[in-house]
Amino acid sequence: MNRIRRLLKIQIRNEKNEKLPLTLNTHTTRSITHLEDFSNEIFLEIFDYLEGCDIHHSFHNLNSRFRQLLTSSVLLKIQLSSETVSNVEECYKTIIIPNQHRLLSLDLTGSDIINDFFSYCTRNSSFGALQSIVLHRILIGELLHSDLKSLSNLLSLTVDRAVLLFEDVSDVYRMIFSLPVLKYIKMSFEVDFDLNDDNSINICLPVIMNEQCSKIEYMFIEHTCKFDGLISLLHHTPQLRRLICTDLQKADRKVDSEQIPTLLYLKNLRIDRCYIDFDDFEMLIKKISSQLEELCVRRDFDLTYLNANRWEMLITDFLPHLKRFTYNCFGSNSRVLKDRNLGEVIHRFISPFWINKRWMLDFVINYVVIYFSVCSTKKTCFDFGETIVKYPKSDEYVDQRQSSPTCELTMDRFLSSIERNQSFLRDCECIFNSVKFTHLTINCHEISSQILTQIIQLLPHLNSLHILSIWSIETSVLPPMSVENKITKVKLTQMTRMDNVTFLLSLCPSMEYFQEVDVYVPLLSYLCVNIPSNDEQLLNELRTLIDTKHLLENYTMRRINDNLILKKH
Repeated sequence: MNRIRRLLKIQIRNEKNEKLPLTLNTHTTRSITHLEDFSNEIFLEIFDYLEGCDIHHSFHNLNSRFRQLLTSSVLLKIQLSSETVSNVEECYKTIIIPNQHRLLSLDLTGSDIINDFFSYCTRNSSFGALQSIVLHRILIGELLHSDLKSLSNLLSLTVDRAVLLFEDVSDVYRMIFSLPVLKYIKMSFEVDFDLNDDNSINICLPVIMNEQCSKIEYMFIEHTCKFDGLISLLHHTPQLRRLICTDLQKADRKVDSEQIPTLLYLKNLRIDRCYIDFDDFEMLIKKISSQLEELCVRRDFDLTYLNANRWEMLITDFLPHLKRFTYNCFGSNSRVLKDRNLGEVIHRFISPFWINKRWMLDFVINYVVIYFSVCSTKKTCFDFGETIVKYPKSDEYVDQRQSSPTCELTMDRFLSSIERNQSFLRDCECIFNSVKFTHLTINCHEISSQILTQIIQLLPHLNSLHILSIWSIETSVLPPMSVENKITKVKLTQMTRMDNVTFLLSLCPSMEYFQEVDVYVPLLSYLCVNIPSNDEQLLNELRTLIDTKHLLENYTMRRINDNLILKKH
């Protein structure tokens, strides 16, 4: 795609600036003056990003060259909906049916559009190249009676918001699992009736002796699913490699460990809303696959899921290959902060086991909800290019940021009343006292300097700070700063006034790195300024200014993406 963009960009420059040479390979140079001067290879790359009907209407009758190219070399990706196609029957008869052997994918929206496809196209037709189908808002009964089995090379099926008229979808999955070469399935439903109390959908697929198992490797269950229903699906998908379940509910009946299959190839598991008991979750993980490399679990606040010791034993004994781990929970302030043992529970996630894994704690706190995460990776807002160091007497490179526990805190949605904000901060002190937060992000545009100062005082272990903007600065009421303030890196996304910088310098007297704001701060040894990568003139002017005014005696200047890094030695 980048190659296409570069070529099209050169073409535009030709039209504006006269004829400029375009090098097509290392041996020849020719001028591009017309669209047709592009080679067939380039057009094939361009067509790969265009919708099939648009390609047919725009190029098929243009000339013999394009007609030959389309009929011999292009695989079509068709998207049809009642909003974009005025005459569906004509589209099927003039484009889809004549090109059925060259259809790579179909994206169909609406019951009528989908029914027309199965009526006009699948009977006595050959779609040998068709590998992917996306069906939006199909009636579930029509899906059951569709002729998907006639698509012999169908690898991917997405059923998006299928209209469901009954609770049990066992027959739907049984039909899907019968597709001979299907590798990917994504299912979501739109319910058109009142569900049971837990809003779950029933699935029961008994294992039949000598039944051929599905070849599905990627399964995305984007609907409520009971624990026993999930186990039923797993028995039919032994080649599963990646599983995503958006809403896992408790089972109707007891599930024993013997009922859970072992999936030898499963390496990625994600459960977005996990409402089964931790005992059942633990049983699932112990049995399902020791090959898991990535595990992501999210649920509402539950202390049984916040047992760091049980997680440690589960991971150590049953997940030896786990590389990426995320556990996220959330709950209202009134529910989370009232637990007197919360601080001790959280502190257990900073044991040597978690530190050695380099898995970090991450909190998002506002006056309504608290989010708590343990995660293996997170992108930092700082990128100074100084993260890798080599320690003496060692041949291994170590990420210096990860040599101690990394605990990040994000605070947002402050109230307009300073008194209510101060009361909220007092309620959060049990968390602040339990976790040695090293990074703070203030993710709101209306924080006063007084509240910011108070937060900094409550977090003496911070070494980096990211603020969107400072709303007001009350210099007359600022409390004295604690000597424990260790903040060396500061990022200010939006500077509203110059006194923002002055305030931050006094707030963080140990600051060495200041990012994003284009100002001269003599105490700094490191400056990161955002400059567009194509603005070489500004870069040269800055270098000339530093040299002629003798602002710095010994420095280096380099670019990382759109950031200019200026370092004083």
